[in-house]
Amino acid sequence: MKRILLASSKRGDYLDLHLHTGFSIDVINGNTFIDYMECAQQHGIVPGFLDHFQAEKLEWDGYPFGDESVGLFFEAYDNAKATGLPSFVGLEVDFYDPNQHEDWNVKTMNWLDDHKEDFDYFVGTIHDVDDFTITIPYELEELLKDTPFRTATAGYFTTLLAAITSSMQFSGFAHLDVIYRFCGNGGILPREEAYMRDARTRKAIESCISRDTVVEINLRGFDHPWNTTYPSWELLAEFMQDQPEVDSFFIGSDSHDINTFKRFIPRAKAYSDIIRGKKPFD
Repeated sequence: MKRILLASSKRGDYLDLHLHTGFSIDVINGNTFIDYMECAQQHGIVPGFLDHFQAEKLEWDGYPFGDESVGLFFEAYDNAKATGLPSFVGLEVDFYDPNQHEDWNVKTMNWLDDHKEDFDYFVGTIHDVDDFTITIPYELEELLKDTPFRTATAGYFTTLLAAITSSMQFSGFAHLDVIYRFCGNGGILPREEAYMRDARTRKAIESCISRDTVVEINLRGFDHPWNTTYPSWELLAEFMQDQPEVDSFFIGSDSHDINTFKRFIPRAKAYSDIIRGKKPFD
């Protein structure tokens, strides 16, 4: 991923490296690789695909990355690449609490090792706390019936740091503080200033950078009660005041459809310019 970021910066290409197609199981009637690539070409940006990979689902019938189905994914992407339009392909890979599901992490590691030549990058992510998906409102509400939010966030960040320091060697890491997605106006919980500058998120950013793991600036938070980037822009300010390395951060809209992708293109370009020092941080 660092190679992609450096080369793209030299060429002046804009990137959005977090796009979901119909191969992500949370997408219904999703857009195809070619849909995104043609749209990206029209708007002066290069798309990067990041469909969800969850080892817990590998045995499900029809799961896109199971042994019986993964060939369809590769065939679809190969056909899209044959158009000559530029793009990159990776996976958003779930990491699980090693105290609960180390077997899933082992299964993940083996699958990634078998397919590492087929992708440009693998990006780590955390979506679950105590087997509740904290990025889905009703599941977070179920978790909070018996677990204080402070306890849930502690569990989230413990798993996050375990993932960053694990032997999976992710190229990047997505939405580091997404545990706060539903904190804010219209959300499940109020947004507190302490969440915006959480020392644990800062530690996660520093840990990623020290390990050459690229940190995503995830733009989708503007569509959520959180109403800022993941990690929060207030916290990223600490890293942006001094010119960051252009390969320390990547931009992702986390789009699950082409309309969201188009809507975030201006923002993706603006944040790219900040990272590259072409636009002042404000």
